[in-house]
Amino acid sequence: MEATGADNQKEIIRLTDLDIKACKGCYSCLPPDVPCHIKDDLNYLLDRIRAADAVVLASPCYFLGPQGSIKMLQDRFLSISNSCREFANKTCITITTHGVPNVMGYTEMALNVTARFMNLKLIDSGSFIGASPAEVLEDPKNLEKVRQMGRGLVDPEYRRIPKAGECPVCWSDILRYDGTSVICPFCGTKGEIKVEGQEARLVFYPQADHRFSDEGRRQHFDEFLNRKKQEFIAKRHFYKELQTPYLSMDWWISPPGNSR
Repeated sequence: MEATGADNQKEIIRLTDLDIKACKGCYSCLPPDVPCHIKDDLNYLLDRIRAADAVVLASPCYFLGPQGSIKMLQDRFLSISNSCREFANKTCITITTHGVPNVMGYTEMALNVTARFMNLKLIDSGSFIGASPAEVLEDPKNLEKVRQMGRGLVDPEYRRIPKAGECPVCWSDILRYDGTSVICPFCGTKGEIKVEGQEARLVFYPQADHRFSDEGRRQHFDEFLNRKKQEFIAKRHFYKELQTPYLSMDWWISPPGNSR
């Protein structure tokens, strides 16, 4: 953040200091300009992002994934989607720290997905070794790398160096293979494994309407979710009947003094 320039105003928000509650799956926030009715700090966070020109998302790796507050934020993407157009031109980088070499799980991908679902302009991401507090600062190369990324937040000419074997659309190096195609589980981009002599390489075929494009976002949030909401309204009595045999099961337990 310092590398963006001394004249820039800088703010840090620790998500664990905010009260961000779990999504209730009520779909009341689907219509445009209808905020989530849950009373917590989500709108405060979104207001700070609206006011920002650039955003840095950071999280340590906990058991192969991001710290839990990132997941709580992701679970509120239904309501955050209404703000996506306002975030479109805000540059973003993501930073991950992990303690064991080559054991970073999906943390970097999770942060990148967070940025992309929020429609931020993701320009780079990085994962750094550092289990103990401040350990990551011991290596001067780490500091130079993040300063370079920070300068990129305010440099329109900044270009990230792609990594071998990653999805060219969302940069995921976590891929699936269905026996025919290689599929990115995050953006849906497909490719294939091509063997030339003794070498095998991944070849992808990106499409313009991938999951994180404006069209892909419209299809999911505006079309699919609204269609499912109307389907539920039309079949809610039938669904209630399907649930009835299970409602009498008394297997639920709670800690002493608590009630469901």
